[in-house]
Amino acid sequence: MRKFTLSAITFLMIAFGAFAQKQTLNNPKDANGYYIVKYDCAKAAFAASNDIEADETFTFAVDVTGTPWENWLKATPTAAGATRSLAINKWTNFGDVSGGTNRLKQISGNIYGATWNIVQMASTMNVTSATGKDSVVFIYGQVFGFEYTATNPGAGWWMWPAEIPGASVVDPGTGSIFKTLPYTGTKTSAELYSDDYEGGLFFSNNTPEKGYTLPCVVVTAVSDIIKSDAPVIRNEYYNIQGAKLSREPERGMYIHRAIKADGTSESTKVIKSMR
Repeated sequence: MRKFTLSAITFLMIAFGAFAQKQTLNNPKDANGYYIVKYDCAKAAFAASNDIEADETFTFAVDVTGTPWENWLKATPTAAGATRSLAINKWTNFGDVSGGTNRLKQISGNIYGATWNIVQMASTMNVTSATGKDSVVFIYGQVFGFEYTATNPGAGWWMWPAEIPGASVVDPGTGSIFKTLPYTGTKTSAELYSDDYEGGLFFSNNTPEKGYTLPCVVVTAVSDIIKSDAPVIRNEYYNIQGAKLSREPERGMYIHRAIKADGTSESTKVIKSMR
């Protein structure tokens, strides 16, 4: 709750032009001064631009070289036997994304990232507006530190170097971290979940978060998926924003996820009318 409250306060401060403490990254910038956060995994380097639309899957990454986070990551963890890492609390001009999609994994050196699909991660985000013709999504956020162990993914949480005031926003001077391309609908990506990939559950506190997983995974197009013949051992249901439901809905649109004995899963969008 504390993290959400800080996020909401920071967003309001930005919206009304009030002063807010800022933090910077070592990411390259584009021609308009926004950070380039799209990571080119094939080249092991940041991409030339953030050439993504709101519903396109990409690897998001931050480089904290030369910032207070670099030394913080190297310092002795507070929790015994823990490892330090980074996370990002984030929101958009159209509303929030899922709060469970914040953990980042070390890609290389001081570069940390995760695979994202902004629309699929939506929670209170207005997806209709975000995917309207020519709509641009602006992403705001706060990089913060956390610690984890083999048994506790949040052994330390909401941690900050002494040099950076807690809840500071990342701002390269543009107000937001980055923005998407104007929406055309031509880059729609296949659905993905954090537990579609081995080790992905670490990032979502052991819940299958939609539109979010390990950095630099190969996201397979729906038409290319080879279905498993293993028996279904569990069924899960989610609303279209990705929130897990306690039971199968009696009507409306939802996602049915069948978990199989071999660890694979199949997700299907269901539209059920009244009987």
